[in-house]
Amino acid sequence: MKAGDLVRFSHGHGSLDGKTAIYLGKNFLTRDDGMVIQNHKVMVTGRSSPTIIDRGLLKYMKRVVK
Repeated sequence: MKAGDLVRFSHGHGSLDGKTAIYLGKNFLTRDDGMVIQNHKVMVTGRSSPTIIDRGLLKYMKRVVK
């Protein structure tokens, strides 16, 4: 998956189930204790701001092929 890919979420994951989004890439968070958490950012269709998702949701994203 690369930034700019159109993706669709599947398998009943709450508000993202069946939604399409633009994958914006990795989004790292550095905690106060120095631990780096790898998240990802998507722009869901119809929303006005990006959504941060946990890397565990990547397996529920499928790239939409043109």
